Amino acid sequence: MFTDTYELACFVPSRLDGRALETLITLTSSRPYGSYRSTSGPNSTSSLGASSSSSNSNSTSTPDSERAIIFLHPYAPLGGQFRNNIIYEVNTRLGRRGSLSIAFNLRGAGRSEGRTSWTGLSEQEDLRSILDMVKSQRLVLHDARHPPAERRSLLLQMQARGHIDAAVDIDQLDAVPLPRITNTLLCGYSYGSMIAAAIGPAEYPQLGVDYVYISFPYSVIWALAMSKRSLYLQRIAETVSAAAAAFAAGAKGKHIARTLFVAGTSDTYTSISSYNKWWEQLAAKALQAVQAADDAVDAADAKRAVGQALTLVRAQNADHSWLRREGEVTDSIESWWWARHQSP
Repeated sequence: MFTDTYELACFVPSRLDGRALETLITLTSSRPYGSYRSTSGPNSTSSLGASSSSSNSNSTSTPDSERAIIFLHPYAPLGGQFRNNIIYEVNTRLGRRGSLSIAFNLRGAGRSEGRTSWTGLSEQEDLRSILDMVKSQRLVLHDARHPPAERRSLLLQMQARGHIDAAVDIDQLDAVPLPRITNTLLCGYSYGSMIAAAIGPAEYPQLGVDYVYISFPYSVIWALAMSKRSLYLQRIAETVSAAAAAFAAGAKGKHIARTLFVAGTSDTYTSISSYNKWWEQLAAKALQAVQAADDAVDAADAKRAVGQALTLVRAQNADHSWLRREGEVTDSIESWWWARHQSP
C-alpha cells in the first residue's frame, strides 16, 4: 500500500463559454500499486477510480476513496477567491481525507477569465463544469493554457507518482483521470454558498451531494443575485424538505442530501435573528413536507427527520470573516460530515 498526495494547479474550461477557470486539484491515494485501470473503453473505470460497481446509497460507511470536496469562494469583486482563509483552512485539514478536493476560482476571480455576473447564473455553469468532470472521472484541461507538451509532462509525472497505472499509454489519454466519487460535499463560503445552493442533488445523483453553507449571505442575497434571489432560497427549501421526507420514509439504497449551516452570531451581513427566523421557516417547511408525504408519521419521528436533513451551527461572537476562528468552522464540518461515514 502507498499513500500519496498530488496537487495540480491548472485551468479548466467553463462549459458555458469556454473561459479558463483557475483550479487547484488535490488527489490523495492509498491503494496497492498496480490496482488502477485505464479510462479508455466504454466499460472501464478511471485509472484512479475504484473498480466497485456498487450504487450510491445512504450508508454510513462510504469509503474515503469515494469522497470529494468542492470549495466555492466569497464574492470576487470584494476580493473573494479560492485562497481565502476559510477555504484554505478547511481544504488543508479536510481536503486530503477523501481522494479528491477541488478549489477553483469562479469567473472574474483570481486568474480565472471573465467577470462576475449580476445573478450568479454564469457561475452556476462554472460549478457544473467541475461537477461534470467529477461525474465523468475526466479532468479536461483548457487547451490555450495547457499545450500538448505540457499535458504530456503532467501525465508522466502523475504516472511516476503511481496515480496512473504504469501500463497505461499516456499518449492515449485525452484528460487527467479522476477517481470514482459517490459522495460529494459542496462547501460554499458566503457568495460561494449561494452558488452551491443552486445545484439540486437530483442533478448529479451519482455524486451523492451534501451541502455546507458557511456564512450564507441571506440578508444581502438581493444584491448578489438581483432578480434571481428567490431561485436560491427556494432551491435550499426544496432540498431540505425532500431530504426530511426521505429520512422520515426510511429511504434505503440511495443517497439523501444533508445540509449544514455554519454562521457567526455577529455576522457582518446577516444578524443572528434573521438567520434564526429563516432557519425556523426552513424547518417548518421541511416538517410540512414530511407530514404531507405521510400524514400518519409520528411527530417525534418527523422532527427527527428534519434534524437529520438540516443541521445548524451558531458560533458565538464570530463575524463574517472568521479571522483566527477558521478552526471552529473546520471542526464543525469534520464532526458533521465525517461522523456520518464512520462504520458502526
